[in-house]
Amino acid sequence: MIREIIEPKSNELTIKIPKEYINKKVEFIMFSLDEQENINKPKKDLKKLESLGGRLNKYADKNKIALEDKAWELHIMDKYK
Repeated sequence: MIREIIEPKSNELTIKIPKEYINKKVEFIMFSLDEQENINKPKKDLKKLESLGGRLNKYADKNKIALEDKAWELHIMDKYK
């Protein structure tokens, strides 16, 4: 993986691709770092989300609540038998 942070001075950029990446699929992603900072910031509306806790409880299957702790493990074991 190659990661480089630059500050462009024009609207053109030339990229040198390493030999080991030739004839392989590669992904190029560009975003400004201030956009990334906004993505990683905690949401201010966390209180609103917390207030939703238990609202969907009426739709829960009471017989399956005990299986929730092991749901992922059971799914993987079932999938890869």
